[in-house]
Amino acid sequence: MRISIFTFVLVFLLNPGLYGQDIHYSQFFNSALNKNPALTGIFNGDIRIGANYKHQWYSVPVPYLTFSGYYDQKFLNPRNEDYFWSGGVLLNYDRAGDSRMDLMQFALSGSFTYLLNENNLLTAGLQGSLARRSFRYGSNLRWDNQFDGVMFNEMIPSGEDFEGGRNGFGFVSFGGGLNYRWQRTARTHVNLGGAVYHINTPSHSFFDDGNIDRPNRFTINFNSSFQISEFFDLQFHGLAQFQGPAHEYVPAMLISMHINRQRGREFRMDVGGMVRLNDEEMDAIIPMVGFDFRNWYVGVSYDINLSEFEIATDNYGGPEISFIYKITNVKPLNNFKTCPIF
Repeated sequence: MRISIFTFVLVFLLNPGLYGQDIHYSQFFNSALNKNPALTGIFNGDIRIGANYKHQWYSVPVPYLTFSGYYDQKFLNPRNEDYFWSGGVLLNYDRAGDSRMDLMQFALSGSFTYLLNENNLLTAGLQGSLARRSFRYGSNLRWDNQFDGVMFNEMIPSGEDFEGGRNGFGFVSFGGGLNYRWQRTARTHVNLGGAVYHINTPSHSFFDDGNIDRPNRFTINFNSSFQISEFFDLQFHGLAQFQGPAHEYVPAMLISMHINRQRGREFRMDVGGMVRLNDEEMDAIIPMVGFDFRNWYVGVSYDINLSEFEIATDNYGGPEISFIYKITNVKPLNNFKTCPIF
């Protein structure tokens, strides 16, 4: 007898003692607006366009996928170089299980950055989002009442009563965060910040009279890069997330190799990986490789599952891909002097 994974998902969402969780990426450092709204506009460049795709538990015969697309940019003030504003938009989509449990989220982010001096920046950010969670009753669902003693029989009524419920609901959520950045050069910098999401604890229930609040999600982020030679950098990243009873810790280390440093033809390759920890146990090992060519970056990683779910996955997790494109505008000279033509 096959029991749908949807059954477990529905129990977790409807049980007052349990909570739904937000999406998460293994390449968290390549999905800044999902990590901390104070990271909006905090990058080398003026405009950033990116996307993330994750196909989780690839060997399990049900669709688990997550997609994000985002855009953010700086709004510099040429009259005052002590601060700047940044803004961005974020779109998240997540689908899980036989029931196609979907999450569609649209968010706006804004941040204010104050330059303490030429090497130190302090940023405060806010994010507001509108989201919808839904699932499909569909014929893909399997219920224990449909087991006839020998096999599954879809002609037998499921016995499930969805009256008084709904297959979708929307909610509004707000978040905020702080980030400190130390930047010595374009290749040597450190980010340290924290954020809280769902400050307003929006209602999160499939029943009209449900009283289940989405818990706050707290994040602590650390990102850094250090130039160690003309051709090599070391990157260290870290993320800690806490939401209700769930938590995770993801340290990461990458070696950056600057294969071509010729201006206009810069090419860099990143090699390394991440480790995801839950309850002080190793949940996954995630090798990664990334390629940076001029203004384009592509990162590819793969989750090797080590959790208790490895019984179903046989250690296979799933691929994850990130894309980033940056645009740097040409800045006008403050004092432009013309040479006379004789």
